[in-house]
Amino acid sequence: MASTCGICNREIKHEFLKNVEMGGKIYDIYQCRECMVGFTVPAPSPEELSELYHSGNYRLSTGKRFNPYVESLIYGFRLLRKRRIRKYIKKGRILDIGYGRGLFLNIMKKGGWEVTGVEFSKETASYASDLYGIKVITETSIHELPDESFDVITMNHVLEHSRKPSELISECKRLLRKGGLVVVAVPNTSSLQASAGKGVWFHLDLPFHFNHFSEEGLIRLLNKNPFDILKIKQFDMEYNPFGWIQTLLNLSSIRKNLLYDLLKSGELRKGTLNALKRDVILTFVLLPLYFPLSFILSVFESLILKRGGTIEVYAVKR
Repeated sequence: MASTCGICNREIKHEFLKNVEMGGKIYDIYQCRECMVGFTVPAPSPEELSELYHSGNYRLSTGKRFNPYVESLIYGFRLLRKRRIRKYIKKGRILDIGYGRGLFLNIMKKGGWEVTGVEFSKETASYASDLYGIKVITETSIHELPDESFDVITMNHVLEHSRKPSELISECKRLLRKGGLVVVAVPNTSSLQASAGKGVWFHLDLPFHFNHFSEEGLIRLLNKNPFDILKIKQFDMEYNPFGWIQTLLNLSSIRKNLLYDLLKSGELRKGTLNALKRDVILTFVLLPLYFPLSFILSVFESLILKRGGTIEVYAVKR
């Protein structure tokens, strides 16, 4: 069996991962050796995706996913993201693609930025727009935005969800002013975490992820458009340690992603507590061991190997 690269359109036959089970279905990942990006086969249909992303399955209509304690941590991480962006551009117009709960843009708005969001779920977009008073458009409307109308564009774990990642990066180039900043965060298939976890790697997230980027693959795509790379952030406190914790638990023959599901809000957690008591007990027995180990592994892969479980790339438009 072969697939087609979603970036260069070449036929690809190299199997990166095979027979990954998720939700009762089997998926393969084929990697283009030219682009160094993997693609999910078979890709879910638009109808399947609509059901998967429907509020109450993927996230609440409010855009939130987790219990209040986790949500408060997420708020802190968004403040840190704002601080990182301000190192390059102090203030201006920002477009956040994959607006989600709207929290990040609301923080930027309070900081004096002119903000616009792109959200794939009309229901979530409507709620967030009403709550924060932020202009939110759907994915299909992004092409209607004027050229060179933004100083910063952010895509936080969004590019891997796009059916046409190359076109999306090209749109970023069109929409950014000369010298504008694009910030792209993705899971890194060339990480130690991915190599250890393989089909149970937490950040693989099938079938939601169409594309699977190595660091080299993302850099090639950005350089092609062209963007100049300013910084590659290998360590992310929000994503990397938890990626290790959940991956280690998955490798321990516990129900896949059980801890992640336990951390969700009550409405999204329905059915999780019906999991085997053995899995729940084993999760909490292993956490005291895996929690510190995950931080050690995250630091090692990010700072020593330079192969972070997730990467965040800062690039400027030429």
